Amino acid sequence: MKIFQGTSFSPETIAAMTQALDAAVETLPEQVSSGRVQALAKNIVDLASQGERDPERMKLLALLALQAKAPD
Repeated sequence: MKIFQGTSFSPETIAAMTQALDAAVETLPEQVSSGRVQALAKNIVDLASQGERDPERMKLLALLALQAKAPD
């Protein structure tokens, strides 16, 4: 996956990212495309790359970014 190239995270950060992604996916409708899940994952990786470490904040910001990119 291209989004992970050149990126390194501590085990604690990976755990926070995993928690954020799992929680974010749980809020999505049952029938969600893999592209939307990948977009969430990319948003979370981007947030962690910028220094965010709070899983709840990563979840909320990733969902907001996904919503902002959603077609009307």
